[in-house]
Amino acid sequence: MTSSAALISSPLGVLTVLVVIVALSDALGRIGVFQKLGAAMIVIVLGALLANLRVIPPAASGGPVYDPIFTYVIPAAIFLVLLDVNLKALKRAGAPMIGAFLIGAVGTFLGVWIANVVTPIQGMVGASYGPLAGMFTGTYIGGGANFNAVAQAYDITRDGGLYTAATVVDNVMTDVWIIVTLALPALLLKSGWFGKPGDPAQAPVHAHTPPPPLTGTLAIAIPLALTAVAIWLSGLASTWLEARGITVPSILIVTTLALLVAQAPAVARLTQANTLGLWGIYLFLAVVGANADLAALVAAGSLTPVLFAYVGIVFAVHSVVLFGVGAVLKLEPIVLALASSANIGGSSTAFVLAESERRQDLVLPAILIGSIGNAIGTYAGFAMVALLAATG
Repeated sequence: MTSSAALISSPLGVLTVLVVIVALSDALGRIGVFQKLGAAMIVIVLGALLANLRVIPPAASGGPVYDPIFTYVIPAAIFLVLLDVNLKALKRAGAPMIGAFLIGAVGTFLGVWIANVVTPIQGMVGASYGPLAGMFTGTYIGGGANFNAVAQAYDITRDGGLYTAATVVDNVMTDVWIIVTLALPALLLKSGWFGKPGDPAQAPVHAHTPPPPLTGTLAIAIPLALTAVAIWLSGLASTWLEARGITVPSILIVTTLALLVAQAPAVARLTQANTLGLWGIYLFLAVVGANADLAALVAAGSLTPVLFAYVGIVFAVHSVVLFGVGAVLKLEPIVLALASSANIGGSSTAFVLAESERRQDLVLPAILIGSIGNAIGTYAGFAMVALLAATG
């Protein structure tokens, strides 16, 4: 069905609907049973529902609203989210926490490679199996921004059925893992295989007082201006490199610029950058939902259980590596659980775990190790794509 058959087809009207979807999903994701679903899943479902009901046109055909969101909004959102990554501050997380996180990241990388070997994913998705592996590598090392960065670089975002199936499976499995990590500290401690709470290696980390945040219009204008400059520069750099026979995805350049900018002390005052980035990601996911019509979702039906098995293998290998090495090194159970939560779910889920365990000394490190994942996840995702391409 063409876009002209939609109830709302004007660019301004479509954009208005998308923004309302994001606002409604964000609000619903904070209350009652919808909290279990999460705003990301809700926004995809609402986008798909309205597109299939032809309230708005499906996104597969592109258009003056959808194309700019694919091209500019998601790179901008990734840049804004990564402005939270302060590499100098990461040393406060301590060697055990950072070490456990990196061990978990290795487990994730190995798990994705094994999942590609033992599941029929390659035969089911064809040439997309490498980028799909990169997406799962990125998200289970650093979070959704890395998932979307790899997906956008390889145009998986335009494959509505595959991208939506992967996103839904990712959300469901991440929610399950959050529940698991909440129960893990007590279970691991009872085993007697791990370090005891209060070991010198896990000494409390003292928080520092951040600089005062910017307020008013500057709090929004400055991060948006930095984002615009970064996207412009990434385009120039990508074109310059291509002219010399070097192909570098522009999103990787955006990621690198964000990490460089984020190290400036003044950037810590841009406290609205993360919120703006999150809204950009939700707007992008609304378009992803609109890109998945019912036929595409039905076609992906046979892929869904394979994706669940795929992610299950990733989690299993991640757990064996992280908790196996953690037992040998006698790391504290809460440190291992926080590392796993930060790998799989990002800073926010690790923060929730630290709070639920009443370990205020670990709240800041939990957020900081999540920042490590944000910093390296995209690179790990691209590395996985390259590895699979090289090994056939």
